[in-house]
Amino acid sequence: MAVERKNFRRFTFAEYVEYLQTFVSKVKFTQVHVHGTWKPTIADYRKATDKMKIIQAMWRFHTVTNNWGDIAQHATIDPDGYIWEGRSLLEAPASSVGYNDSSPDRIHPFMFEMIGNFDVGAEKLEGAQLATSVKLTNAIITLWKLPEAQIKFHREMNPAKTCPGSAVNKGVFIQLVRDWRNAEMSPADANKIISTWLSPAWFAASTKAERDEIHRLANELRKASGQL
Repeated sequence: MAVERKNFRRFTFAEYVEYLQTFVSKVKFTQVHVHGTWKPTIADYRKATDKMKIIQAMWRFHTVTNNWGDIAQHATIDPDGYIWEGRSLLEAPASSVGYNDSSPDRIHPFMFEMIGNFDVGAEKLEGAQLATSVKLTNAIITLWKLPEAQIKFHREMNPAKTCPGSAVNKGVFIQLVRDWRNAEMSPADANKIISTWLSPAWFAASTKAERDEIHRLANELRKASGQL
């Protein structure tokens, strides 16, 4: 009997943050669990003409071979920095035995996978993929008000694993999360600039092109403060 195919949405980081914000009152994330797939690799992803098939292959492995109810992770970050949806955010992940915290009250960790083999001598976590991984980690701990101590690498929960990869230094990763958080403009400051300076300029603009440019600048401020 053929295995049913499940489709998965692909988000930009800004789109995914907007999606996450709708779940803040619906689920309580307790930790952020950071994983690397090992398989598929970045090379596997690059070779695939239909990128969704890479995500679907993971889903089939998790549901058919491992007999889990769904793909293990809540999100998958591809080498281009896009975020693919995984299992429902309302469900506990299949992250690591003893650490999934399955609860009928929707209290559990958020788990994401980064596509690639990040062990020493293999592939590199870098560029858009690293940036999205850092920003997503920061988004979760910010929206759910978690301390940095609740960011967990898979290998911390299962010492037999190198996951997310022996070449991924946790101290460096945490510092990148911290740097991003410190550099990010606050929503209050962004909205103050928009209301005090850009809104009056928009109403005073004499052409559509001027209004469009002011609107663009306002949205860039919203993006910088994590509102878009």
